[in-house]
Amino acid sequence: MLPGVVLIGALAFAALVRPLRLPLAVLLLVAYAASGRRGGRSTVIAAGLPVAAILAWGALGQPAAAANAAQCTDVFAPPAIWRFLEALVGLVVLGVLVWERRASLVELGLRLGSRRVATVAGLGALVVAPAALYVSTWLGSSLLGGSFFGTYALDLSRPAALVPALLFAISNAVAEELAYRGALRTWLGSSLGVVGANLGQAIVFGAAHSGAQFVGPFLPTAIAMVLTGFIGGVIARRTGSLTLLIAIHAAADIPIYFFWACRLG
Repeated sequence: MLPGVVLIGALAFAALVRPLRLPLAVLLLVAYAASGRRGGRSTVIAAGLPVAAILAWGALGQPAAAANAAQCTDVFAPPAIWRFLEALVGLVVLGVLVWERRASLVELGLRLGSRRVATVAGLGALVVAPAALYVSTWLGSSLLGGSFFGTYALDLSRPAALVPALLFAISNAVAEELAYRGALRTWLGSSLGVVGANLGQAIVFGAAHSGAQFVGPFLPTAIAMVLTGFIGGVIARRTGSLTLLIAIHAAADIPIYFFWACRLG
């Protein structure tokens, strides 16, 4: 149990203190390589490596898009490409671990799931995406904007912006769900148990999504994201699939692309 607790504490602390992210990722990689021979290396360390890789990339700092929404419809807009590369880093690390451990992505939840799960995922994404855009645009200053990013206005007049927005959102959703609700939750189960592993990944997820880029109070944001991560873990376990989580996560992240690349003023 102690190794799992230490891992969660280290990841959460590094998520909050950005300069520690890259050193922690390197430390975990070295520790994993030294923990045994192929197929027998530490499951606990393996659980944290994909998250550590994503956090390390995020610590480099996302390049800004051009001001006044000039790159809003550009598929090569810095936020879209940066998030795609961040996802690629995390997924490559995860893929190597799956191969090295003779594991399977299916055991981490990368499967369609039942017909009901797939249907709810599709319908949920169709509802959440426009709702999230509406909230972020017209209610952002009083509800989301004031709590997360401050006051802003978005340019939603160009439908072509959905292409880079989807690249941004799908990349982020797939990588984070596989890293947190997939590897971290699943592989930590042997150390912390089902509930402990789920709570652990939720704590790290909350810490990673309540940093300096959010202008609102730390505690409400952190609690909201921890709850989101925990509920997501429960859904992943009960459905045996990340399909629903990826769909809703991606739909909810579309407004974040608009904030980074389509913000006016």
